Amino acid sequence: MQEPITRLYKLGVQVAFNLAIVVLVLGMFVGVWRVLANLGHTLSGPNTPAAFQTLITDALTLLVVIELVRTFVDYFEWERVRIHVLLDAGAIFVLRELIIKLYTHEYAGLEVVWWSLAILTLMAARTLAVRWPPPGHCEEESSHG
Repeated sequence: MQEPITRLYKLGVQVAFNLAIVVLVLGMFVGVWRVLANLGHTLSGPNTPAAFQTLITDALTLLVVIELVRTFVDYFEWERVRIHVLLDAGAIFVLRELIIKLYTHEYAGLEVVWWSLAILTLMAARTLAVRWPPPGHCEEESSHG
């Protein structure tokens, strides 16, 4: 009784992750299109600072989506979620937020320190995750990160 349920669960997880990858890849193409479209507005439009802000935001959002796609693809390759890959995506997201806040000048003095500490903490955790992988996992895995 347990084996068919386990197979059904694994199939459900595969279908869900495949759909998520398809949605994220479509989002990635839309993101590339937006960056290219906004590049045209940036070069020709009279409101250049706002156009640059939109271009920067869209390009950084595209990087976050690429990292998310990488996380899902990595899940299929290793059949588990690797913490350092998730930490990479988290760091890219936090870095995106920091860069946008700095570019738009929407920050308080100490806020930049907190964002920087968040990035530093994520990267320290990633380094530890790569350096000392969980017990029972191949050492060659840690060389991929």
